[in-house]
Amino acid sequence: MTHAFPRPRTLKRRGRHGCVSAVFPTPCAGYHGPVARNSIHTGASPGAVFAVLDDAYAYPRWVVGTRRVRAVDPSWPAVGSEFHHAIGTAVAELHDSSKVLERDAPRRLVLEVRFRPTGVARVTLDVHATSEGSTITMYEEPVSGPAARIPKLLLDPVLTLRNAVALCRLRHQVERSRQTAAVA
Repeated sequence: MTHAFPRPRTLKRRGRHGCVSAVFPTPCAGYHGPVARNSIHTGASPGAVFAVLDDAYAYPRWVVGTRRVRAVDPSWPAVGSEFHHAIGTAVAELHDSSKVLERDAPRRLVLEVRFRPTGVARVTLDVHATSEGSTITMYEEPVSGPAARIPKLLLDPVLTLRNAVALCRLRHQVERSRQTAAVA
């Protein structure tokens, strides 16, 4: 039987912040789906998730590789606004930016993430309400630069694992923010 899209394999890994679901595409001819897709469940509402996503200064606490936020547009998180970040270490850091392409709070956020000289990626965060909270799904696909030319079968596992860690950190940040708000 031929499938238009590959059947996903799900990797479940229990880490410091719980279980993360990472989906790796099965190799097949003509696969052109998102490079990396990850999902995680949180007990927080979609609104609580978006409260963290709308805080540009929270990104270094959950995005793997982001060292610090250098500046944020006053209109953040409006479509077209950007925040400027640094990636790397104290010894060597690169300066770049992330731009809001689409925002439908509390359901969807699409960012153009620049990580030059490696490239530019489109990152989509979908948040779906569930009876116990919400499910956050992250899609990432390089759209230009050297990373966009790397075969998806090689790049996908790296991005998927990195984004699994990022979603664990995001869930931790959302639940910590929710607990802090409950105490205050």
